[in-house]
Amino acid sequence: MKKIVGLTLGIACLAVAISAQATSVAELTVRGTIKPAACNLTMSGAGVVNYGDIPSGTLLPAAFTPLREMTLPLSVNCGTSAAKFGLTFKDLQAASKVPGILSALGAGYTEGHNYGLGAVSGRRTGGFAITLRDLRSSGTTLFPIMRASAGTPSWQSSDGKVAQFPAQQSWRNGTSLIPASVSQLSGTIAVRAVINRTQDLDLNRDVTLDGRASLELNYL
Repeated sequence: MKKIVGLTLGIACLAVAISAQATSVAELTVRGTIKPAACNLTMSGAGVVNYGDIPSGTLLPAAFTPLREMTLPLSVNCGTSAAKFGLTFKDLQAASKVPGILSALGAGYTEGHNYGLGAVSGRRTGGFAITLRDLRSSGTTLFPIMRASAGTPSWQSSDGKVAQFPAQQSWRNGTSLIPASVSQLSGTIAVRAVINRTQDLDLNRDVTLDGRASLELNYL
C-alpha cells in the first residue's frame, strides 16, 4: 500500500515538473528601424545676413524705411536617396514684431511674413521678410508651394514669400501641386529688412538689428 502511494506521488511530481518546463507557444520578434533619407540643410555664410552700418540720417522719422535686398545661397543634399521634404521657418524674435511694417515693401505681405528685428531699450527695431527663389534640382527648375500647416492635406501655389510656422514651404516640378521627390536642392534665400520709424527708436545709442529665424527640414 505504501508503494502504491509512493508511486502515485512520484508520478504526480513528475507531471508537475514536465508541465513547468514544456510549452506549446513561442513568440517571434521582428525588429528594425526605417530611417528617412539623411538630408543636410546648409546656408552660406553661416546663415548671417549683415547690413553693416546704417547711418540714422538715411532713415525716415515718421515712416518705415525699407533696406536693400540681401541674399544667401541655400542647399539641401540627401546623397543618392531622393526624398520629399519641406521647410518650416520660426521667428525667434516674434515678440519684437512691428505690426504693418511690411507695407513698406508693397502688396502681398501679411503678418505671417513679418519677422521681428529685435528691440533696444524696449523699442522695436523693425522687421524683415523672407522669400525663396531660384529653386532647382539637378538642373530642373522647381516651383514653390506652401500649405497652412503640416496637418493640412492640400498644397497651394506660392510666389516664394515665406510665412512662419506652422506654415510649411515645399516645391513642385510639374503642374500638380504636390511636393517633388529630390535628392539635391539649391536655391536662394532673399531677405528684405524694414526699419521702424526713427521717432520710435532710441537713437542715443547704437541700435543693433537682431533678427533671428530657425529653418527646419521636414520629411513629408
